[in-house]
Amino acid sequence: MKILGKQFISFVSRVLAMFLGIFQSLLIVNILSVSEYGIIGLVTAIAGIAGITQHLGLAASSTKEISQAKSGNEILNVVLASLSIRLLISVPVSLFLIFGAYYISDLYKNSDLIFPLQAFGFVTLIQAFQSIMNSVISGTQRFKLLFTYQVLIAVLSLVIYVPLVINFKLEGYFYSIIIFNLAQTILLTYLAFRGQDIRFHLPTFKEIFQISKTLLKISLIVYLVKILFTAWQEVPIVYLSKYYSLEMIALFTFAFNLASKLMTVSDSVTDVNLPVYSKESQENYTQFLSDFKENFLVMYFIILFIGISISFWGSEILKFVDVLMYGVGIVSGLNLSRDIYIRFSPSLVFFTPLIISIIFYSFINILKSSIFVPLEKLKSLLIMYVSLIFVTFLTFMFLESFQKDMVNMAIALGFGAFGSFLYALFYLRSTLGIYLLKIKDFLFTFFSMVLIICINYIFNLDLPQKMIVYGVYILSIKFIFKLGYLDLIFGKFYNKFVRLFKI
Repeated sequence: MKILGKQFISFVSRVLAMFLGIFQSLLIVNILSVSEYGIIGLVTAIAGIAGITQHLGLAASSTKEISQAKSGNEILNVVLASLSIRLLISVPVSLFLIFGAYYISDLYKNSDLIFPLQAFGFVTLIQAFQSIMNSVISGTQRFKLLFTYQVLIAVLSLVIYVPLVINFKLEGYFYSIIIFNLAQTILLTYLAFRGQDIRFHLPTFKEIFQISKTLLKISLIVYLVKILFTAWQEVPIVYLSKYYSLEMIALFTFAFNLASKLMTVSDSVTDVNLPVYSKESQENYTQFLSDFKENFLVMYFIILFIGISISFWGSEILKFVDVLMYGVGIVSGLNLSRDIYIRFSPSLVFFTPLIISIIFYSFINILKSSIFVPLEKLKSLLIMYVSLIFVTFLTFMFLESFQKDMVNMAIALGFGAFGSFLYALFYLRSTLGIYLLKIKDFLFTFFSMVLIICINYIFNLDLPQKMIVYGVYILSIKFIFKLGYLDLIFGKFYNKFVRLFKI
């Protein structure tokens, strides 16, 4: 699997960026109050719902078209067509957030929402360029450049956000969003066209129209899919904000944000899979299906194992964070307290079902970029995401009929992602004849889910007991379920590590 090497480097860069992001988030959480963090969660959700209208699925369709372009000028034409479409949507959305902030603040009876929403209005316009420029780098398969950028931009984020939040608190956070996104867009634009053999000339209206038509054929479905995903991710927080305090919303947001970090793995895979499989599916279909299946099984196990491990050690992770922040405070001279565990440990009640939801959504995310978009199975892609919303909604309403509780939403999100993944498996088996998972894979998945539910909700184990149980869990992979993925993963990743650093 040649693609595994690219995925490995992508994963390393994403993980480095993720840890920098987590470190930044924890600093911000430590500096701001719980209610201020709740405002960030609410504003981000509102802006995310409004901002989804500018997405249009253009990143995926642009990447696909650029990966098949034969010259620099063809790439430029795709970029110009994509930006033309994007700006037609982004400008009205930006104006809505800037001038509609007063109305939204009245709706939630909180004037503190006005400036944050206006800041997101400016960011929405700036971000119109980012995903298109990212598509140029990804579509031309300059993965090393893309992966280096991901780490550097995470460092830049830390440098921008932390001083501004320390000095200006909540307002500083939203100043940072504007400055960071502006810097990110300028850097992406430079990297996208650096070294490209392009002789700039404006394409004709006919060329723009034809390219736009090709892009929209795929992008409109991907756009609908993105809307459904954003609704699945953001609407729960907006809905809960009408019935629960900002402190409770902060706890839910914190747990969801922490769980969502697991998507780093699937995002690192999709960065590579979409351009590579879009090209390979056109050149050698049989080999493409074989490579996809083998690669997916490896990614399935990695994501499942990491997700289960994070949920298993959730409480210990928060306690370690307290110690880490205390140490950072001593070294940096910042006044950072050791109370993150005390303030946010109640969020752990939401964490396990939310991590389960992200585990199964990660599988959906990989299938989207590996099979559904490259093969243009767009109708089935849309059905998969409709089922994500539909199952989540039905589960939530069912649970609420017994007892109203915030944890019902977390459980519903988990069932929604699981139901959508089951549909994807059924489709691949019935239509393409691809049997992705064996019985022992299902049994191991079920065993893993039962384990973390028991550890986090039923048994009250001390640290030595948890270490023993976790050790038995790892041994069960090879000796009880007899899964060969462990040897495959460590063997291949070890070889890639040796080659990468020439050990």
